[in-house]
Amino acid sequence: MSDKYILVGVDGSAISDSLVQYAIWLSKSNDLPIKLLHTIEHSHQTENPHHEGNLTPNIRRELLEELSEEEREESKILLAKGKELINKAKQIVLDAGLDNVVAKLRHGTLPEAVEDLTNETALLMLGSKGKDHKDDDKGLGYHLEQAIKATDKPIFIAKKQYHQTKKVLFAYNGSPTAKRALVMIAQDTLCKEPLELHVVSVSDDKDLAKQLVEEAQEALQLSNSTIITKTLKGDALEQLTAYQKENSIDLTVMGAFSHGKLHGFFFGSFTVKMIQQSDTNFLLIR
Repeated sequence: MSDKYILVGVDGSAISDSLVQYAIWLSKSNDLPIKLLHTIEHSHQTENPHHEGNLTPNIRRELLEELSEEEREESKILLAKGKELINKAKQIVLDAGLDNVVAKLRHGTLPEAVEDLTNETALLMLGSKGKDHKDDDKGLGYHLEQAIKATDKPIFIAKKQYHQTKKVLFAYNGSPTAKRALVMIAQDTLCKEPLELHVVSVSDDKDLAKQLVEEAQEALQLSNSTIITKTLKGDALEQLTAYQKENSIDLTVMGAFSHGKLHGFFFGSFTVKMIQQSDTNFLLIR
């Protein structure tokens, strides 16, 4: 058993419940323990805004004591809710026959926790949107960008309700992160069970696209998956999202974030546009 684990962010949302099921699948396939993480972020705001500059010292002290008591009550409520949902998630994992699971509650933000735990993490798993974004089809979770930036580990992003993963799209463009993803897939690191793996390269240069899929196919010749290669021409975003739908893809694997361009790069980038406009789950390789 590895000394690193799959770190799963849970918040009680519908996509969070699916995320736990995907974590169970990947844990069984890779013999990795699971750590369930729920963060408690305080967002206390007093109901009545006070103009502190107009207050006497005694009134100001009384208001601070009142605020402190409100914060303590808020903390108790959040802690109780957090314990309930993370214990529920842990029981799902135990019921699936996995006993190497840890449930962890932390105060602070999700990105802070991800950064603190990154050296112990083999794979980070997050939902594309949490409870506060459940009605926003295209939106991504509030802390997703910062959480992704906080680690250099592979990141699984769940967008769809859990079902068995059979068809995987590997968008290969020959970049350094894409090459790292290629090595992972070739070693069956993603999943030990056979998959239908679609290796797709999009380029207006037909020869380059052909060269890229042949390079990937050669690297994958010992993989236990069925390899399908395809070259496409045109806008990469349009071509890849159309291919996902036409071929009922379950999971899209991509290299993400060019080296040296991380700061401020994620949102508005090709990577996030793909996540926003796709219905598949994603595995991003950094």
